[in-house]
Amino acid sequence: MKVTFIGTGTMGCTTRCNTSILVDDILFDIGMGTVKQIERLKIYTKSVNYLVISHFHADHFLDIPNLLWGRLERKEINHKLVFIGPLGLKRKVKELMLFTHADGNQHAYDNMEEELNLEFIELENGKSYLAENFKITAYDLHHGTCKPINGYILEKDNQTIAYATDTTFCDNYNKMCKMADYVFSEVAKMETTDWHIGLSDFKNIDKKYPKCKFYAIHRPDYDISGIQSVKFPNDGEVLEI
Repeated sequence: MKVTFIGTGTMGCTTRCNTSILVDDILFDIGMGTVKQIERLKIYTKSVNYLVISHFHADHFLDIPNLLWGRLERKEINHKLVFIGPLGLKRKVKELMLFTHADGNQHAYDNMEEELNLEFIELENGKSYLAENFKITAYDLHHGTCKPINGYILEKDNQTIAYATDTTFCDNYNKMCKMADYVFSEVAKMETTDWHIGLSDFKNIDKKYPKCKFYAIHRPDYDISGIQSVKFPNDGEVLEI
């Protein structure tokens, strides 16, 4: 597998884009600026066949209209784009498209699946989507009062990847760490809160789960000098698994 770190920052981060990773042709999250960053990295939307959404906060799903219109402009809609996300995903995408591109026509996207060649897969806790060459399973995470919010386990090429952004430590987060070979995790604060994992608790997490390789994404601009136990990738870096 090839993992490209499209963005590794949080809202307010001045040096890196909003968090998004591309695993082969599977894009995880697409907040504001993600599409421009994909183009800047010369990846382009034609490389994305699956879009996995963790939750409906702006920095994780707001760039969907730019992705869809980019596909139209480049005549890339001959291949299907599969959306995977929490319950309510299709409704949220339609509402977003109506808000940004409907020009007052409330029925403009009634047939968006057919017209834009889309498929929507909505997953609740413990449910899986099985494709030809991978399996993805959703796990409820805990992010303050935000509901729903999914973390994901991706099983592909005999490897298991966990993707967990915007969460604090919780039962499902721990369960995902026990299952995974690689964990791509948020570390959005210095100290752990009810909304986010803190760097002070995360920097030695490999001692708790020694079989995992941990990569800190969805993080602001803080000092990481001297921390050797986890990786802190930057935008545009590539990891071959």
